Amino acid sequence: MQFLFLKIRKNFFFYLITILILVIGIISYNHFFIKQDYIVWYHASCDPSAHKCFVDCGGDSACAKPDYYSEIQKYEPDLYKECGKDITNCEASNQCLQGDRECSVTYCDKNITEKVCDIPAQQNNTNNINS
Repeated sequence: MQFLFLKIRKNFFFYLITILILVIGIISYNHFFIKQDYIVWYHASCDPSAHKCFVDCGGDSACAKPDYYSEIQKYEPDLYKECGKDITNCEASNQCLQGDRECSVTYCDKNITEKVCDIPAQQNNTNNINS
């Protein structure tokens, strides 16, 4: 018994860290996989005529085919309740609905400097001529 006590006392820090990692792992597994209690963040389709949308040109400097999007944060259980398992083509995933608990839609703002809000100037002029 005394040998076991000395071994635990000598490696106390190792055993403590091991137990803490196991407890945190079990709590995280329960939170993310069992309860599915988390917020998801994704890009949703955006209509540039109705909102100020972010623009993704896909690496194309001329931005021939821009992709307009907004950013949505939504509570995962609400999202799957509205759309089922396949959320890729679900219209309810593109907006905050009345029953959503934690939902926000972010449209482009000039204060957001790390993302593109407008198509480059030469592309805007080309679109106006073709319209």
